[in-house]
Amino acid sequence: MEKLRYSEIFYSVQGEGRFVGVPSVFFRVFGCNFNCHGFGQGRDKSKWLKPEEMPYMTQDLSHVKHVRDLPVVEIGCDASASWAARYKHLVEWDSIEDIAVKVKEYTPNNKWTNDNGSDIHFIITGGEPMLWQRETQQLLRQPEFTDLKNLTIETNLTQLFKADFQRFLQGLVAGDYTKTPVHVTWSSSPKLSISGEHWAKAIKPEVAYQYSNIPNSHLYFKFVVQDEQDIEEVEMAREEYKKAGVEADIYLMAVGATVEGQAKTSKQVADLAMQHGYKYSPRLHVDLFGNKWGT
Repeated sequence: MEKLRYSEIFYSVQGEGRFVGVPSVFFRVFGCNFNCHGFGQGRDKSKWLKPEEMPYMTQDLSHVKHVRDLPVVEIGCDASASWAARYKHLVEWDSIEDIAVKVKEYTPNNKWTNDNGSDIHFIITGGEPMLWQRETQQLLRQPEFTDLKNLTIETNLTQLFKADFQRFLQGLVAGDYTKTPVHVTWSSSPKLSISGEHWAKAIKPEVAYQYSNIPNSHLYFKFVVQDEQDIEEVEMAREEYKKAGVEADIYLMAVGATVEGQAKTSKQVADLAMQHGYKYSPRLHVDLFGNKWGT
């Protein structure tokens, strides 16, 4: 059986997007195709730190035993500890079977569906989960997920389906591997220029089209923005996805993964969402638990 590298498993409330406040078990895989070094560095690229100067390259790791001991950074990707090569020795590497057991143990009663009928959501995040489609398929086929009802995959929406993953998803949402059909939510966060990533690599309408065509699934867009300039790009992206046949809810979420960062931009972004008729997504976990991992 395959092994998979991951940075953390934890139980919390969903802090972003469509299911804010829903009790969920998070599984954060290790590895990503982006680094998003532009976040938190402003508009003037001449003042941006070079990649080799970013926190994920310069943090002192001499006394760090696990990524959960690292601070949440204010510059660059807030989840850099889940993909930067320097942290590879600070994360877990377990078999799929062991991961399945550990994940389910984080549910409050060692089951996904409670006696009162409510269910716990399972969220695969990262990094970029869709880099690990074969391993994800193996994980969700484990018996620990037979009573799962809701799965969310948090993705940057750049990875086309590989091999038989699409067929597997069609079976998952039909109930072929579980007691009841599993509803899949694609919490997609395409990266705008403020992230530092290039448009051609970040905006992939053909990927959105593939994902949105899985039956019993829901795709929404969650754009990290700062000001009106970003809204222009949101509109451009919306048009690109629409041309490909994908129209979905759009959430705006403020730049900043820390309490301090959110304080600078959240009100401004909420105003932009109201002005343009988009939905606003908070970072509820930051409001509730502050600047730390496992929330």
